[in-house]
Amino acid sequence: MQNQSIRTKRTRLAATISLFLGAALLAPLVLQAAPPAGEMDADRSGEPRIEQMTQDLDLTEAQQTQIRTLMETERTQREQRRQSLREGIDAVLNEEQKVKRDTLMQTRLERRLDRMTDRLDLTEEQVAQMKTLFEERRTNPELSRADLRERMSGVLTDEQRAAFEDRFKRHDRGGRSADCGRF
Repeated sequence: MQNQSIRTKRTRLAATISLFLGAALLAPLVLQAAPPAGEMDADRSGEPRIEQMTQDLDLTEAQQTQIRTLMETERTQREQRRQSLREGIDAVLNEEQKVKRDTLMQTRLERRLDRMTDRLDLTEEQVAQMKTLFEERRTNPELSRADLRERMSGVLTDEQRAAFEDRFKRHDRGGRSADCGRF
């Protein structure tokens, strides 16, 4: 009977450790996860969606205003949930895992900057400015995706800005296409 009790405790302990380890290993993926299909991306205003709804449903100005407010509230709440998730995951990770996560995030940042440099023909100065903006976004939860995108646009020439904005306009009716907005 005592052996069975010890075995049960060990099994529970192993299951608990597995859950925490699984959460720690999945944390970098969760942090980078895109919103579900059909959910408005936080860095878009939702205007195309409102325009389509207005056309399809004959929305009044008052209804459009109410929907804009609802979308903004949802965007704000999503940003808060994302920050809360980051903090929760950070509390679960040990120092070694945090270092590994930071390394993975830095690698992703470098790849993104490389793609942006190739696609937009960024100068070294622009790359440095973009890197600073990405780092600020990572360390400052108050800086929204929309704010980041606006500040990134300010670093670009008119021609680069047009190409940059074009990447965010390409999407299907249900949400984001696989390449929408990705650099």
